[in-house]
Amino acid sequence: MAKEVLVTETLSQQMIDAGSILLKKLDEANADVKSAFWLFFSEEKTWKLILASPLVGSYGPREFYKKIVISNQQATDLDNIVSLNDIGVTNTDNQVVQLLSFAVGTGDVIAGIRFSRNTINGVFIEDSYIYRSNALLVS
Repeated sequence: MAKEVLVTETLSQQMIDAGSILLKKLDEANADVKSAFWLFFSEEKTWKLILASPLVGSYGPREFYKKIVISNQQATDLDNIVSLNDIGVTNTDNQVVQLLSFAVGTGDVIAGIRFSRNTINGVFIEDSYIYRSNALLVS
């Protein structure tokens, strides 16, 4: 049985690998993830894996979390999984999602970009690790 990753104040390689595995499984499940990144919340001193998909807006967060649960259940004994408590889901129009897409566009690939201590349009991003950033809304 796969084991949950311990999310701490320091972004670990285990967290990075678990996020990548989950994103691949969600891609296989056609979850339409446009942005995926670990984001550090300095007030709580913890990381959260943020997943942005238009399906969150279409079907609601509860249905999207069901996709995550199913993807986690498909993990092998060697895989680490991210607990639902450490995952946040949002629509693609979320402000941070849009800002990261503006600053760091990756396309649909799974990248590995550390983005730390940067300000985008007046919003300070303490620390993040970006897998995918492809949610820029065109107006």
